[in-house]
Amino acid sequence: MDDNTAKVTKIIDRLRELVAEADRRDIGARLDAARDRVQDPRARVVVLGQLKQGKSNLINALLNIPVCRVGDDETTSTVTMIGYGSEPAARLVVDDGNEARRIEVPMDDIRKDLSRAPAAGGARVIRLEIEVPSPLLKRGLVIIDTPGSGGVGSPHAAATLGLLPAASAVIVASDVSQEYTAPEMAFIRQATELCPNALMVATKTDLYPRWRDVVAADVGHLQNIGSSLEPLPTSSALRSHAVRLNDKELNEESGFPKLLEFLGDKVLAADKNQMQEMVMSEIGSAAGHLLLAMRSELSILRDPELRQGIVAELERAKSEAKELAGRTALWQQVLGDGIADLSADSDFDLRNRFRNLTKEFEQEIDGCDPAKIWEDLGARLQDEVSAAVGDNFVWTHQRSVELAEAVAESFAAVGDVMIPHLALASVGSEIAPVDSLVDLEQSPSGTVNKVMIGMRGSYGGMMMFGMISTLVGMTMVNPFSVLAGVMLGRKTFTDDRDARLTRRRAEAKMAVRRFVDDVLFEVGRESRERLRLIQRVLRDHFREIAEQTTRSLTESIQSTERAANKEVSERESRAKMIEQQLKFLGEVHTWAGAAS
Repeated sequence: MDDNTAKVTKIIDRLRELVAEADRRDIGARLDAARDRVQDPRARVVVLGQLKQGKSNLINALLNIPVCRVGDDETTSTVTMIGYGSEPAARLVVDDGNEARRIEVPMDDIRKDLSRAPAAGGARVIRLEIEVPSPLLKRGLVIIDTPGSGGVGSPHAAATLGLLPAASAVIVASDVSQEYTAPEMAFIRQATELCPNALMVATKTDLYPRWRDVVAADVGHLQNIGSSLEPLPTSSALRSHAVRLNDKELNEESGFPKLLEFLGDKVLAADKNQMQEMVMSEIGSAAGHLLLAMRSELSILRDPELRQGIVAELERAKSEAKELAGRTALWQQVLGDGIADLSADSDFDLRNRFRNLTKEFEQEIDGCDPAKIWEDLGARLQDEVSAAVGDNFVWTHQRSVELAEAVAESFAAVGDVMIPHLALASVGSEIAPVDSLVDLEQSPSGTVNKVMIGMRGSYGGMMMFGMISTLVGMTMVNPFSVLAGVMLGRKTFTDDRDARLTRRRAEAKMAVRRFVDDVLFEVGRESRERLRLIQRVLRDHFREIAEQTTRSLTESIQSTERAANKEVSERESRAKMIEQQLKFLGEVHTWAGAAS
């Protein structure tokens, strides 16, 4: 703990004592939260990307510790939080339906798929927490490795986006085997809107000689969406070799020094400033509430004749505060109407996106044989649906912040009001897996199949025209009956082909609609749960502000009454004690205001 942290902790502890003496548990809870934030000032960096882009190797090379699973298959199956610990340790955080709990697991197990670990006892695994003795993490970083966000078929995209509003920074990893794909660009756009403090990392430069061309193309793609970010070329393999050989030149070539510079300058420093602003605001608010009561009491202790005037002034202020608190119908109406509108708008936005997607894919299906492009069409549909879900999530979050600001305007009378953090990630669950697109009946292929279909139609034609030919003295098999058989066989083959195509198109459209409906059902449930959480957070936050203001004024009136009834000797001793406390509170209030 540095000197500044120790100083802030000492001030909070002293304020906590004064709050306890005043029996203000409401303020004490906020001070406890500020103290916890000071004691744990870690910045959280989320590492994300599509499947098999080198995220885990990047983290292992950055920490110089093999803490993340690597391999040819999907290795990161659950969110993994990596923080500092003097000794290596690992815990699973699971939810059994009642509350989240932590389960210790051996470090050797972190190289296994723990998404359905036996240790969880059937409970849903929320995340894996790992502690390792890394000098980088000791500086105050928490690295969060996320599952590959490869569309709805690998349904981690929504859960990953849910982590970003609370993150200090985001690192997007993409290898240089190819330039950014459309799904990657959609995900990058969504991620940077939720967390603007972002770094693009181009991985595996040691494997692809033409990586510079890919990076240049990626820069162009980022510029097309209005982003000034540029991918940072990196090689985890070179970094590992450089650390092992203590080769500074090789380390520079790996690109990791610039990555460390980003983590130091744009993550740790920025997060420290943000934490300081929050803590100073809580300290200043607590000191202000205590000053209000103590100043009134001291005035009465020094001059009891002022009692009537001070009480009248406080009663007036209390009346205004009660009016503010009584206007709960106003701010709760703003909140209630806002949540109702947001819920309806969010649902409409998502349904509209899905409706447009369904129309586009149905039009494409009508213009082709879906069996020939089914695999590609299914992959594109999953990517487009995933992008639509992400866009709806970002849009809803932005509207939620606007709603919080609108409700905060109702409290302008009590000064600047902090807007609570809307922790969307705490909703927890990712979108439940949906059924993939069904396989379609394929077109009959091969000469034998085509001949058999033609023969079924030609047989009847030959027999019919052959019988007619016998009436005019011709044999049953003659040029006319053969020609009729060929023509009818060709028509039968064409009709069968068209019927099969029509049936495949209908089946393809039904499969697309069913897939979209399944996703809409799951996403809609998660969206409603998020909005209910937002409503509770905003309601409790602003109600607490109104109640704290009213209670502070009530305490001031009561302390004034008590001071007026004290004996002379008691007044003098009480006045000296309050003067000392007021001096401390005044200095703290001024210091917190200047620091914030």
